[in-house]
Amino acid sequence: MPASIAEYVPQFLSESEARAGRLRALAAWAALLTAVTLFLCLIAAAPWARAEGHETLAGVLYMSFGTVCHQMPERSFYLFGFPLAVCARCLGLYVGAAAGVLLYPAVRRLERSDVPARGWLLVAAVPTSFDFALGLFGIWANTHLSRFLTASLLGAVAAFYIVPAVLDFGRRRRRRKHQQREALA
Repeated sequence: MPASIAEYVPQFLSESEARAGRLRALAAWAALLTAVTLFLCLIAAAPWARAEGHETLAGVLYMSFGTVCHQMPERSFYLFGFPLAVCARCLGLYVGAAAGVLLYPAVRRLERSDVPARGWLLVAAVPTSFDFALGLFGIWANTHLSRFLTASLLGAVAAFYIVPAVLDFGRRRRRRKHQQREALA
């Protein structure tokens, strides 16, 4: 039995609906870019706070980032005479992710909710894995730069999985709210 006209879902959006969708996607992308930029600023804020004598703030920042990073000073870049809040490899992941988020709209439309094949993420993890393994087995003395660069590639590629997920989450949330409003009406 065919669905009633009340259940009809239009197959094409009007120009104004499409424009509104693009603007919402752009706003969500800008919010995500702002969040990852602030996250990077917090990494740099820890050594700045310590250098300026703000020990409580520095302690909170270092402790917070200590939950996701080993923070070995000998594996970290320094700023203001103190190690950053994360090691070089973690910094590479975060900087790469921020670069990926920044460049995402230049590579893919924000309206897309599909993600690249998972194989690309695995391929991007290979350099970091080799850098780690070769250093672990004493074959290669990895450096701050090798850790940072290989992880940056992984972080940049990971952004192409994270951005569509964040944008799709926002779309689903708006859709649920709209359905709830319609149900109440």
